[in-house]
This record gives sequence, C-alpha cells and structure tokens, in this order.
Amino acid sequence: MSCACVHRRSVASICLVVCLLGSLVSLCAQTTTPPVADQTNGTTQPSPEKSKKSSLLRLDPAAASLINTPTTLEGNQQDAGGEEAVVSERKNEGNAAKKSEFVVAPFPISNPVLGSGLVVATGYLFPLSKNDKVSPISMVGGGAFYTSNGSWLWAAGSKLYFRQDRFRVTWAYGKAQLHYDLYGIGNAAGDLGLSIPVNQGGKALFAETLVRMRGKLFFGPRYQWRNLDAQLKGGTLPDNINIDPIELKSTTSALGFHLQHDRRDNQFYPTTGTLADVVGDFFQGTFGSDFSYQTYTFAFNKYSGLTPRQVLAFRIFGCASAGHVPFYDLCLLGMHNDIRGYKAGQYRDKLMLTTQAEYRLELPKRFGIVGFFGVGEVAPSLAAFNNENLKPGGGGGIRFTVAKKNHVNLRLDYAAGLQGGGVYMGVTEAF
Repeated sequence: MSCACVHRRSVASICLVVCLLGSLVSLCAQTTTPPVADQTNGTTQPSPEKSKKSSLLRLDPAAASLINTPTTLEGNQQDAGGEEAVVSERKNEGNAAKKSEFVVAPFPISNPVLGSGLVVATGYLFPLSKNDKVSPISMVGGGAFYTSNGSWLWAAGSKLYFRQDRFRVTWAYGKAQLHYDLYGIGNAAGDLGLSIPVNQGGKALFAETLVRMRGKLFFGPRYQWRNLDAQLKGGTLPDNINIDPIELKSTTSALGFHLQHDRRDNQFYPTTGTLADVVGDFFQGTFGSDFSYQTYTFAFNKYSGLTPRQVLAFRIFGCASAGHVPFYDLCLLGMHNDIRGYKAGQYRDKLMLTTQAEYRLELPKRFGIVGFFGVGEVAPSLAAFNNENLKPGGGGGIRFTVAKKNHVNLRLDYAAGLQGGGVYMGVTEAF
C-alpha cells in the first residue's frame, strides 16, 4: 500500500483515491495528563495515556478505488495507553519519529488488477510545535504511479496535528486514469468471470477534521468530491454487467463523519493494541452530487505480540451502502487488502463482510515473513449472506525493513483465492 523510502517513510496509502496516502492515503489521546520522565535516559516522554501517532501516505493498489474512493491519510499512535509493549525498543522507535525528516521513495508495485509498475513518492515529516510532546508527527507529501496496463495516478495531501493532539486535519487532492475489468454486480456475476475492459479517470478532493472527544476517542466531519468519467471498451455488454449508463460520467459529493479509537503502539508496524474506525458518507444533490446515496464502513484491528519478534494481527471489516449507489462506490471484495487473492471489484455489491488473520515473524538482517488467511462475502442484503458464497483467500510473503526508525516494511505477498492468485507489492503492512 504505499511507498518505500530513503530514510523514513511517510507516504502511505496510494489509494488516492484510496490509494495514495489512506484510503496519497484506515488514534486517540488525552491532553490533561502531563508528560512523565523516562527514568532510563532522563528524557521527557508523554504519559502512557497519551497517544503518539505518526502518519504516512500509503498505497493501496486495489482496483477502481484508486479513483473511486477519496484518499484518506491514516495515522496511529506510537505509545498506546493501557497496552504493554512487547519490547521497550518499540517505544524508543516511537520517540525517534518526532524528528523532522524528508522522504524520497521510488519502488515497484504489482497487483492483479493494475499490473506491475513504479511508484515515486515524496514526503516531509515534522512536528508542528517543538513544545508539543503529545501530538503525533505531521506530514505533507505527494506521489505518483504508472503501471504496465497504462494506469496512472498522482496525488498530494497532508495530515496535521494541533494543540496536544486535540485536532487532526487531513486533506488530499489527486487525479488518475485507471484501466481495469468490470465483472458486474453480485456473486453470480463474479462467479461467471465474464468482464469488459473499463477506462476510468477523474479527480478527487478529500478533507477531514477530527476532534478529540475523550481519552483516545476522536470524532469529526469529512467532505469528499469526485468527478469521474468511465468508458466501457467492450462491444455488447454481457448479461451479467447491469450498469446504469448515467453512472459512467458523474460527479459525486458528500458530507460525512468519522469516529475513531486507536490504541496501537506503532502506526507502521503495530505489535499491541487495537484500532476501530466507523465512517459514514452521505451523498446528496444539495452537496453537488448527481446521485443520492449513503456509504458506511466499519473496521476493527487487533494486534497481539506473541514474542518480541512475533505478532498475530486480526481484522474485521464491514461495508454497507444504500440508495442509488454508482457501481464504483459499491462494496468491493479485495479492496483495502480485504481479502487478498481476488481481483478487487470482481465481487461487488451493496454489503460486504470480511475477516482475516496474519502471523508476522521478524528475521535477522531486516527480513521478515508472514502468513495470512481470511474469508469474505458480498451480498445485496443481510438476509442474502450464506456459507455458499464465502470467498476464502490466503497466502504468505516476505518483508524487508526499509526504514528502521519506524519499522516501515517493503511488502511482497502471494495470495490465492478460488479463481487463482496474484502477487501484491507495497510498503507497510496489509493492515
């Protein structure tokens, strides 16, 4: 999902639209607890009740979401209150992340939807205030990619932290042209495996402000605007591809909310803690949208340190949509790396549920290995979920640490599902 770096990396979700940045990009703390002194080295550190978090621009190379979903910059805490670190050096890594740093990162990407290509990302990480010992490090950055099937994207954005992590402000803007296959809507359409080529381009703007409500709980409004244009390159559409032609060229605009609770010990390589996100977006003509509909997502991640070098990560993700939902804003199996082993967008519908687990082992010389498995399903309604349509996917991969200060890993995975498999490359963990 993101980018490699020549120092440390702050670039992450190339999902610009959901790619670059966090969804170029998906936290909490209390300002009333004073810093406490570190008895080991005499330095002053934030209280364990305060979260330290840094953000990155991350590349999520999953299909149409590169332009369909606005980029989101995800951040997380460096010291999760209430969670005991597996090893003390994890905390030291979080403290080092408060230093300003430039990032320049070219690296290869590969995924089953867009093919292979090259990403170039740059970023600058910096504390807004030297006296603020609580806020995570802020960042500005940008990046672009080009792949073997002619897809390209560029995006820029920032995530800023103010007043002892009381406020978090995120914005992103980007343009893209993506080439992918459209399979239709529903499990039956995905199972047929019949598709037509689609060229989809456009531009997107995203802005969000989160306010710390209490403890590690944040809440705030968000806004997104997109102008998209898609062309179907096939001749006669297969019966399974029931796309409304008015959705091919459209503008969508929404106001929404984001509720987040983050207790991870590190943003780039969590070893303990949890992350919960609830997001709702409301598209209306009043806001300049061609269609009226709503989208909702829920995610819960848990990280358990088995030993100093072993981590077990678990994730649940849910998606729901209602109203006249354009085909590109339906829930897509395979997006956000839920579930790896399927082309993102081959299975899409109004509802989706996924769950997966991943075992991570650090090896000497900056290397590591992982193994993962998960299941997911899309459906038009809650009553339509059943065991017959479950889509299992799993695989393994290797890791190489490209930024030791923050434990940022280059990721190379192979995953297989019911229809085959594919190679996934990026920077930072899958979740």
